[in-house]
Amino acid sequence: MKDSMKRKLLGKTLYPIYRRMRFLSYKRKQLAKAKKLSISSEKKTKQAESLERKKQKRSFGYRIYRAYRILKYLSKRRKVVRKQQRERIKAKQEEKKQEKLEIKIRLKEKSAQDQILDKERLKDEKHEKIETKLERKQLRKEKRKERFNAFKHDIKTFDRNTLKRWFSWIVYLAENKNERNNFMVISINSLTLFLLSYATIYIISQFITVWISLSFDYKTIFYYYKIYYNIESSQWSADSVKILFSIMPITGLILGTIFIIIYSTFKNEAGSFKLFFLWGFVHGMVMFFGSLLMGTLLNKDFGWVIAYLYYRDTGKMIFSIISIFALISIGGFIAKSFIISGNTYLNYVDKGNRKFIMYSQVLVPAILGIILLALFKIPNDFYNITMDELFYEIMKLSTIILLIIPLVISINTINEIYFDEEPRKISLKWKYLLITVIIFTAFRFIFGSGIPFGE
Repeated sequence: MKDSMKRKLLGKTLYPIYRRMRFLSYKRKQLAKAKKLSISSEKKTKQAESLERKKQKRSFGYRIYRAYRILKYLSKRRKVVRKQQRERIKAKQEEKKQEKLEIKIRLKEKSAQDQILDKERLKDEKHEKIETKLERKQLRKEKRKERFNAFKHDIKTFDRNTLKRWFSWIVYLAENKNERNNFMVISINSLTLFLLSYATIYIISQFITVWISLSFDYKTIFYYYKIYYNIESSQWSADSVKILFSIMPITGLILGTIFIIIYSTFKNEAGSFKLFFLWGFVHGMVMFFGSLLMGTLLNKDFGWVIAYLYYRDTGKMIFSIISIFALISIGGFIAKSFIISGNTYLNYVDKGNRKFIMYSQVLVPAILGIILLALFKIPNDFYNITMDELFYEIMKLSTIILLIIPLVISINTINEIYFDEEPRKISLKWKYLLITVIIFTAFRFIFGSGIPFGE
């Protein structure tokens, strides 16, 4: 309602009273409001002062508490980070593990496929080998048949031309002076080293036997062809027989093994002395397996050791078969070594000169060496040796043929071998020849009448 209407209604007397009351009410409200504001400001100042006082009172503890809370928060944060890192590492490990597993699976599948392919390849190779073997067998059969028919034809139409065809290689050597001289030089060099290697192993083994016999208090006489035990038959014991008569074969086996190792080290060198070690290996193996073979067959020397081990006839037969098989196998094993030893005189070995090396460096020296050693073993008198013992020694030397025959056969199957292009000179090794002649002459002269030991 407007003031003009209120003035008309109240009149001049009541309207000023109404206005006065309105003013007083307004003033009272203003005072109450001001008082309320002053009270609230005082409260706020008091609260601020009380909070300040509380802060001042608990500032050190509060700081410690806040620090504790911060540290706790940081530790929780670090734990969370570490947990996340561990989870990431674990996830990576799981991924790697899964990758490895997949790789393994792929490798297994690949190996399985490779095995299948290898089996198929091996089957094909085996089939091809069987076919080639059958073809070679058929060719060899046809060649043997052709040779036999040619031999029959040569017998039926025997004349001077037949002899020329049979001995064509010898005739070629006889007619070709240069080839003949080279053949003789190579044969003499190989024969010299053949005899020198035998003398080395034989003399060492004999001296070891004499030395060990002194430990049994046995009197011995050392001849160039044997060791004579100057004792009564009752003085022999099982141990002395087994030890003394097995020294020479075992020494030959050990020295032969050492010689083939030395030869393997120097086989590619062009020097000729390496053939000494190769022939030494042959003599060492023959000295062991030849003694075992002839000893069991003739009941001599190494055969007495087998007898004192109480082996019956079946056991002796098994030892003989093992010896024959060993000699034949060794002959096939060292065939390539003899071909490689041809690098002393040739730059290469092929079908054209393979027979030349085979005859000049292997076959002829071996046969002549056996004959010369057999003649060397014949004593001046037969007072301390019997014919049976001499026959045993010669037969033991002859077992080298069991090694030489497969060696010669295996040489024919070896392919071409090329060494180098350095020029070769075929010359007679006089120093080896003189050393060999001096050793054999001195050995026979010194030990001809025998040297006693143990007296």
